[in-house]
Amino acid sequence: MINQRRSAARPDIKMFFISAAKYTLLCLVSGLLLYDSWFSGLLLLPGFALYLSRIRKRAEQEERLRRMAEFRDALTSLGACLEAGYSMENAAAAAEKDLACLYSGDSWIRRELSGICRAMENSVPAEEAFRGFAERSGLEEAQSFAELYTTAKRSGGDLLRIIRSAAAVVSGKTEVKREIHTILTAKRLECRVMRLIPPGILVYFRLCSPGFLDMLYEGAFGRILMTAMLLAYLFLAWLMERITEIEL
Repeated sequence: MINQRRSAARPDIKMFFISAAKYTLLCLVSGLLLYDSWFSGLLLLPGFALYLSRIRKRAEQEERLRRMAEFRDALTSLGACLEAGYSMENAAAAAEKDLACLYSGDSWIRRELSGICRAMENSVPAEEAFRGFAERSGLEEAQSFAELYTTAKRSGGDLLRIIRSAAAVVSGKTEVKREIHTILTAKRLECRVMRLIPPGILVYFRLCSPGFLDMLYEGAFGRILMTAMLLAYLFLAWLMERITEIEL
Protein backbone atom coordinates (compact mmCIF):
# COMPACT_ATOMS: atom_id res chain seq x y z
CA MET A 1 0.00 0.00 0.00
CA ILE A 2 2.88 2.39 0.85
CA ASN A 3 4.54 1.69 -2.50
CA GLN A 4 1.27 2.38 -4.31
CA ARG A 5 0.95 5.74 -2.53
CA ARG A 6 4.52 6.65 -3.39
CA SER A 7 4.07 5.68 -7.06
CA ALA A 8 0.87 7.73 -7.20
CA ALA A 9 2.54 10.73 -5.54
CA ARG A 10 5.52 10.85 -7.93
CA PRO A 11 3.49 11.46 -11.12
CA ASP A 12 1.46 14.12 -9.27
CA ILE A 13 4.62 15.97 -8.20
CA LYS A 14 6.09 15.63 -11.68
CA MET A 15 2.88 17.00 -13.21
CA PHE A 16 2.95 19.92 -10.76
CA PHE A 17 6.47 21.01 -11.69
CA ILE A 18 5.92 20.54 -15.43
CA SER A 19 2.68 22.52 -15.26
CA ALA A 20 4.37 25.25 -13.19
CA ALA A 21 7.19 25.55 -15.73
CA LYS A 22 4.77 25.72 -18.68
CA TYR A 23 2.54 28.27 -16.98
CA THR A 24 5.48 30.48 -15.94
CA LEU A 25 6.84 30.46 -19.49
CA LEU A 26 3.36 31.28 -20.80
CA CYS A 27 3.08 34.21 -18.38
CA LEU A 28 6.47 35.61 -19.38
CA VAL A 29 5.66 35.38 -23.09
CA SER A 30 2.27 36.99 -22.47
CA GLY A 31 3.93 39.87 -20.64
CA LEU A 32 6.32 40.42 -23.54
CA LEU A 33 3.56 40.36 -26.16
CA LEU A 34 1.07 42.51 -24.23
CA TYR A 35 3.26 44.97 -22.35
CA ASP A 36 6.68 44.60 -23.99
CA SER A 37 8.07 43.42 -20.64
CA TRP A 38 8.90 39.90 -19.50
CA PHE A 39 8.32 40.76 -15.86
CA SER A 40 4.82 42.12 -16.47
CA GLY A 41 3.74 38.54 -17.08
CA LEU A 42 4.52 37.70 -13.46
CA LEU A 43 1.28 39.47 -12.54
CA LEU A 44 -0.55 36.50 -14.12
CA LEU A 45 1.09 33.94 -11.83
CA PRO A 46 -1.82 33.87 -9.31
CA GLY A 47 -3.89 32.20 -12.03
CA PHE A 48 -1.72 29.10 -11.75
CA ALA A 49 -4.15 27.53 -9.27
CA LEU A 50 -6.94 27.55 -11.86
CA TYR A 51 -4.60 26.25 -14.55
CA LEU A 52 -3.41 23.40 -12.33
CA SER A 53 -6.99 22.52 -11.38
CA ARG A 54 -7.91 22.18 -15.05
CA ILE A 55 -4.85 20.02 -15.76
CA ARG A 56 -5.66 17.74 -12.83
CA LYS A 57 -9.27 17.41 -13.90
CA ARG A 58 -8.23 16.34 -17.38
CA ALA A 59 -5.73 13.87 -15.93
CA GLU A 60 -8.42 12.39 -13.68
CA GLN A 61 -10.73 11.87 -16.67
CA GLU A 62 -7.94 10.14 -18.59
CA GLU A 63 -7.20 7.95 -15.57
CA ARG A 64 -10.89 7.05 -15.16
CA LEU A 65 -11.17 5.99 -18.81
CA ARG A 66 -8.01 3.92 -18.53
CA ARG A 67 -9.23 2.18 -15.38
CA MET A 68 -12.57 1.37 -16.99
CA ALA A 69 -10.79 -0.28 -19.93
CA GLU A 70 -8.57 -2.30 -17.59
CA PHE A 71 -11.54 -3.28 -15.42
CA ARG A 72 -13.41 -4.47 -18.52
CA ASP A 73 -10.49 -6.71 -19.52
CA ALA A 74 -10.28 -8.06 -15.97
CA LEU A 75 -13.99 -8.97 -15.95
CA THR A 76 -13.65 -10.69 -19.32
CA SER A 77 -10.71 -12.74 -18.04
CA LEU A 78 -12.53 -13.57 -14.78
CA GLY A 79 -15.56 -14.78 -16.72
CA ALA A 80 -13.40 -17.02 -18.91
CA CYS A 81 -11.68 -18.54 -15.87
CA LEU A 82 -14.97 -19.18 -14.05
CA GLU A 83 -16.40 -20.76 -17.18
CA ALA A 84 -13.40 -23.10 -17.21
CA GLY A 85 -14.35 -24.31 -13.72
CA TYR A 86 -12.04 -22.21 -11.54
CA SER A 87 -13.11 -20.98 -8.12
CA MET A 88 -13.17 -17.21 -7.63
CA GLU A 89 -9.88 -17.32 -5.70
CA ASN A 90 -8.12 -19.22 -8.48
CA ALA A 91 -9.89 -17.22 -11.18
CA ALA A 92 -8.56 -13.93 -9.78
CA ALA A 93 -5.00 -15.29 -9.76
CA ALA A 94 -5.38 -16.67 -13.28
CA ALA A 95 -6.85 -13.39 -14.52
CA GLU A 96 -3.89 -11.48 -13.11
CA LYS A 97 -1.54 -13.75 -15.06
CA ASP A 98 -3.64 -13.44 -18.22
CA LEU A 99 -3.49 -9.65 -18.06
CA ALA A 100 0.31 -9.81 -18.02
CA CYS A 101 0.02 -10.07 -21.81
CA LEU A 102 -1.78 -6.72 -21.96
CA TYR A 103 -0.46 -4.66 -19.05
CA SER A 104 2.84 -4.18 -17.27
CA GLY A 105 3.45 -5.32 -13.72
CA ASP A 106 2.94 -1.83 -12.26
CA SER A 107 -0.42 -1.31 -14.00
CA TRP A 108 -3.38 -0.44 -11.81
CA ILE A 109 -5.52 -3.51 -12.53
CA ARG A 110 -2.70 -6.01 -12.00
CA ARG A 111 -1.80 -4.41 -8.67
CA GLU A 112 -5.43 -4.53 -7.60
CA LEU A 113 -5.89 -8.16 -8.66
CA SER A 114 -2.73 -9.09 -6.77
CA GLY A 115 -4.13 -7.32 -3.70
CA ILE A 116 -7.44 -9.19 -4.06
CA CYS A 117 -5.58 -12.51 -4.30
CA ARG A 118 -3.49 -11.75 -1.21
CA ALA A 119 -6.60 -10.75 0.72
CA MET A 120 -8.36 -14.01 -0.15
CA GLU A 121 -5.23 -15.99 0.75
CA ASN A 122 -5.44 -14.35 4.18
CA SER A 123 -8.97 -15.72 4.65
CA VAL A 124 -10.73 -12.49 3.64
CA PRO A 125 -14.05 -13.34 1.93
CA ALA A 126 -14.07 -12.70 -1.81
CA GLU A 127 -17.00 -10.30 -1.57
CA GLU A 128 -15.15 -8.13 0.98
CA ALA A 129 -12.03 -8.14 -1.18
CA PHE A 130 -14.03 -6.97 -4.19
CA ARG A 131 -15.81 -4.32 -2.11
CA GLY A 132 -12.45 -2.93 -1.02
CA PHE A 133 -11.29 -2.93 -4.63
CA ALA A 134 -14.45 -1.08 -5.71
CA GLU A 135 -13.97 1.61 -3.06
CA ARG A 136 -10.34 2.19 -4.05
CA SER A 137 -11.12 2.27 -7.77
CA GLY A 138 -13.63 5.10 -7.62
CA LEU A 139 -15.56 3.49 -10.49
CA GLU A 140 -19.33 3.24 -10.27
CA GLU A 141 -19.21 0.13 -12.43
CA ALA A 142 -16.82 -1.59 -10.00
CA GLN A 143 -19.05 -0.70 -7.06
CA SER A 144 -22.13 -2.06 -8.86
CA PHE A 145 -20.25 -5.26 -9.66
CA ALA A 146 -19.15 -5.68 -6.04
CA GLU A 147 -22.73 -5.24 -4.83
CA LEU A 148 -24.09 -7.71 -7.39
CA TYR A 149 -21.36 -10.22 -6.56
CA THR A 150 -22.07 -9.94 -2.82
CA THR A 151 -25.80 -10.44 -3.37
CA ALA A 152 -25.26 -13.41 -5.67
CA LYS A 153 -22.77 -14.98 -3.29
CA ARG A 154 -25.20 -14.79 -0.39
CA SER A 155 -28.27 -15.90 -2.34
CA GLY A 156 -26.57 -18.52 -4.49
CA GLY A 157 -27.02 -16.70 -7.81
CA ASP A 158 -25.32 -17.41 -11.12
CA LEU A 159 -21.90 -15.75 -10.71
CA LEU A 160 -20.84 -16.45 -14.28
CA ARG A 161 -23.93 -14.76 -15.71
CA ILE A 162 -23.44 -11.75 -13.42
CA ILE A 163 -19.82 -11.32 -14.46
CA ARG A 164 -20.70 -11.65 -18.15
CA SER A 165 -23.47 -9.08 -17.77
CA ALA A 166 -21.18 -6.69 -15.88
CA ALA A 167 -18.45 -7.09 -18.51
CA ALA A 168 -20.94 -6.31 -21.30
CA VAL A 169 -22.19 -3.20 -19.50
CA VAL A 170 -18.69 -1.93 -18.74
CA SER A 171 -17.56 -2.64 -22.30
CA GLY A 172 -20.48 -0.70 -23.74
CA LYS A 173 -19.91 2.27 -21.42
CA THR A 174 -16.19 2.26 -22.16
CA GLU A 175 -16.71 2.37 -25.90
CA VAL A 176 -19.27 5.17 -25.66
CA LYS A 177 -17.06 7.24 -23.37
CA ARG A 178 -14.05 6.69 -25.61
CA GLU A 179 -16.01 7.89 -28.64
CA ILE A 180 -17.13 10.99 -26.73
CA HIS A 181 -13.56 11.54 -25.55
CA THR A 182 -12.25 11.30 -29.13
CA ILE A 183 -14.79 13.86 -30.36
CA LEU A 184 -14.03 16.22 -27.48
CA THR A 185 -10.29 15.87 -28.07
CA ALA A 186 -10.75 16.94 -31.69
CA LYS A 187 -12.86 19.94 -30.66
CA ARG A 188 -10.37 20.93 -27.96
CA LEU A 189 -7.59 20.82 -30.54
CA GLU A 190 -9.62 23.18 -32.73
CA CYS A 191 -10.08 25.50 -29.76
CA ARG A 192 -6.34 25.48 -29.07
CA VAL A 193 -5.62 26.43 -32.68
CA MET A 194 -8.15 29.27 -32.42
CA ARG A 195 -6.54 30.46 -29.18
CA LEU A 196 -3.17 30.66 -30.93
CA ILE A 197 -4.43 33.06 -33.61
CA PRO A 198 -4.45 36.31 -31.53
CA PRO A 199 -0.94 35.74 -30.07
CA GLY A 200 0.21 34.67 -33.53
CA ILE A 201 -0.97 38.00 -34.98
CA LEU A 202 0.97 39.90 -32.30
CA VAL A 203 4.10 37.84 -32.96
CA TYR A 204 3.76 38.47 -36.70
CA PHE A 205 3.54 42.25 -36.30
CA ARG A 206 6.39 42.36 -33.78
CA LEU A 207 8.66 40.42 -36.13
CA CYS A 208 7.63 41.86 -39.48
CA SER A 209 6.58 45.41 -38.52
CA PRO A 210 8.26 46.24 -35.19
CA GLY A 211 7.08 49.84 -35.06
CA PHE A 212 3.48 49.17 -36.05
CA LEU A 213 2.35 48.37 -32.49
CA ASP A 214 4.42 50.96 -30.62
CA MET A 215 1.33 52.95 -29.68
CA LEU A 216 -0.02 49.93 -27.79
CA TYR A 217 3.10 49.73 -25.60
CA GLU A 218 3.44 53.42 -24.81
CA GLY A 219 1.27 55.47 -22.48
CA ALA A 220 -1.67 54.59 -20.27
CA PHE A 221 -4.14 54.21 -23.15
CA GLY A 222 -2.13 51.45 -24.80
CA ARG A 223 -1.71 49.51 -21.57
CA ILE A 224 -5.41 49.83 -20.74
CA LEU A 225 -6.33 48.63 -24.23
CA MET A 226 -3.98 45.64 -24.03
CA THR A 227 -5.34 44.76 -20.58
CA ALA A 228 -8.90 44.88 -21.94
CA MET A 229 -7.84 42.63 -24.83
CA LEU A 230 -6.24 40.22 -22.38
CA LEU A 231 -9.41 40.03 -20.26
CA ALA A 232 -11.56 39.48 -23.36
CA TYR A 233 -9.16 36.78 -24.57
CA LEU A 234 -9.18 34.99 -21.21
CA PHE A 235 -12.98 35.10 -21.08
CA LEU A 236 -13.32 33.61 -24.57
CA ALA A 237 -10.72 30.95 -23.76
CA TRP A 238 -12.66 30.05 -20.60
CA LEU A 239 -15.90 29.94 -22.61
CA MET A 240 -14.33 27.52 -25.10
CA GLU A 241 -13.24 25.30 -22.22
CA ARG A 242 -16.75 25.30 -20.73
CA ILE A 243 -18.34 24.37 -24.05
CA THR A 244 -16.06 21.37 -24.51
CA GLU A 245 -16.05 20.35 -20.83
CA ILE A 246 -18.19 17.22 -20.43
CA GLU A 247 -17.86 14.93 -17.43
CA LEU A 248 -17.10 11.40 -18.61
